[in-house]
Amino acid sequence: MAVRIVLMVCLAYLSATVTAEEPELQLQLNPLIYQRQITRLGKQGFAATDLSVYEGQRSERFALLGVKQKNPKDWKAFHGLDEKQLEVKLKQQATEGYHPLVISGYEKRGEPRFAVILQKAVDANHILKHSLSSDQLQSTLKSLKEVGYAPLQLDGYTVNNQTFHAGIWKKQNDTVWEATCQIPLNQFQNTFDDYTSKGFQLVDLCGFVENGTAVYHAIWSKASGSQWMCQFNLTAEEFQKTNQKSLADDFQLINLDAYSINNQPLFTGIWQKVMPENRVEIPLWKSPDAIPMTGLDQKELASLDEAIKDFLMLHNPPGVAVAVSYRGRLVYARGFGYADKETKELVQPDSQFRIASISKPITAVAIMQLVEQGKLKIDSRVFDVLKQYRRPLSQKNIDPRLKDITIQQLLNHTAGWDREASFDPMFRSIAFAKQVGKPAPAEIDDIIRIMLEQPLDFKPGERYAYSNFGYCLLGRVIEEVSGQSYEDYIQQTICKPLHMNETQLGKTLLDGRKEKEVKYHSTREGGSVFAANLRKQVSSPYGTWYLEAMDSHGGWISSAPDLLRFATAFNIPDRCPVLSAPTISKMLERPPGLAGFNDQGKPKDAYYACGWMVRPIDTAGNSNQWHAGSLEGTSTLLVRRLDRINWAILFNSRQGVDEKRLSSLIDAPMHTWINRIERWPAKDQFKQK
Repeated sequence: MAVRIVLMVCLAYLSATVTAEEPELQLQLNPLIYQRQITRLGKQGFAATDLSVYEGQRSERFALLGVKQKNPKDWKAFHGLDEKQLEVKLKQQATEGYHPLVISGYEKRGEPRFAVILQKAVDANHILKHSLSSDQLQSTLKSLKEVGYAPLQLDGYTVNNQTFHAGIWKKQNDTVWEATCQIPLNQFQNTFDDYTSKGFQLVDLCGFVENGTAVYHAIWSKASGSQWMCQFNLTAEEFQKTNQKSLADDFQLINLDAYSINNQPLFTGIWQKVMPENRVEIPLWKSPDAIPMTGLDQKELASLDEAIKDFLMLHNPPGVAVAVSYRGRLVYARGFGYADKETKELVQPDSQFRIASISKPITAVAIMQLVEQGKLKIDSRVFDVLKQYRRPLSQKNIDPRLKDITIQQLLNHTAGWDREASFDPMFRSIAFAKQVGKPAPAEIDDIIRIMLEQPLDFKPGERYAYSNFGYCLLGRVIEEVSGQSYEDYIQQTICKPLHMNETQLGKTLLDGRKEKEVKYHSTREGGSVFAANLRKQVSSPYGTWYLEAMDSHGGWISSAPDLLRFATAFNIPDRCPVLSAPTISKMLERPPGLAGFNDQGKPKDAYYACGWMVRPIDTAGNSNQWHAGSLEGTSTLLVRRLDRINWAILFNSRQGVDEKRLSSLIDAPMHTWINRIERWPAKDQFKQK
């Protein structure tokens, strides 16, 4: 029996957590006892917050969750409703201000029946749908998302061996959410790992049975929340024990669902850490003047200092390094805040940070070098180059389109892998290691061999879909063609000629932290991917994924000045020390088809070229280029502008107070701050060393 526990999303507060008050939890109620419990909850000041109806031996059974509240909201519960009765009841109760909170469908004497919990609410922006086929559920999720509705709850149920679905949606324009539907039990852990690695929190989990197997609907949200955990596919005894232990640890059950396989009831649950009502998030900085700064103080750029400190006050990251170049000169290099907030170690201008996906432009330049040298053709098929994978590709049931993928398509993210449609293999360290029978985490070769057994998500070249795995393959192409390790080749052909002395591949674990490297800060935890402490809870930046396997798509650490040494190398193409002007032009070229043009054939305002996002400024080929990077504990941005003003911004945390990535939050303001500067320093800080 699969049993999983994951802890995530822990916020810092001034006060200690309070003890969770024990909720009312009943798992195996018959209809009569269920109704009595509903009546009792109302009389004793509880609110029914969740329910699930599942198949019992003689009649349906109810699982019920009630929470005592100081000021319980008005609520009502109904069950045994057929489709017509449900619609009538919803319309009737809506006139009294009650709107759906929970729906659970089930079969009774060969007909669909529904149980619901309604809650009094001021707004009426709720939509309830039921009796949906699987295709109708997907189309409903899509159409309602387009008009700003997010699902609060999904439900699956079976009537006469046919699966139907129900759900409740609410208008929530600012919520970033995803729904994964009908995921089989043996695949759910992988789905779970994928979404939590991308910063999603599980907010609703529904289990039901298809063809004798448990399957799940899950709703994921990026809205901020307190620490949480989930377990699924538990017996009633296991679930009760888990709930009691969770209460002792100040976790309270917030989501409950049930289903039955071979007359055995099984349960899923989501628990959330109970926090005091008067919680106050701890700010790092009392005022902008309290934020420590390192680096050269320059009057001309005082406004930039102040703007960055105001940003830190608003979004509260521990530290950031910012560097700006003007026409090839390094005119600004400063550290703000803490490299390690526990020890109060300061960020220095040349502190090293994980740069995450800013690794991709570095890899792309290395590939373009090999093309320029005639050692590689950009339209070569990648697996004609990586000959060691020819045998796996010759096996039966292998997607034949894999053989058609070209180097160009890998560079443009058009090779056929779409992590939103399937998954990101670079974050499946445990599952892939298990699949090949090795201790976790999975190594690069293991990942590639497993991915050769997976079908592509779309035809190569058909469209754009960001793919870490595609750039993983490009790293292997560099090794195959050059005869060197990926790191050695980059160091020799890019870092050395550009004097990028603070750029190297990073390590996952804290004990691998380099002398000048910052510490990465995150409130999130997750299961370790390392065999020595597999799935034990660790700080997310230090063991919930495997950085060493991410080398060519996200594994580098660097400093802000080093990244500007890289960016400024392309300012004047005819003088570039690592690529020729024609090759630079090719690197920034618009890709064909839907990657570079919309459905009507018009050029997109911005596109992904070879390792760079590109925004054309005019019809003469001039453009701005940039790339961002993001891992838990890291948010980075590198920008190259047409006016030859470039900047690198490196944070040692990932998100601002609104849960958006820091790199995206600072992107537009930085352009404004730069544009306000009237006079640039003459001093070139590149020449200090």
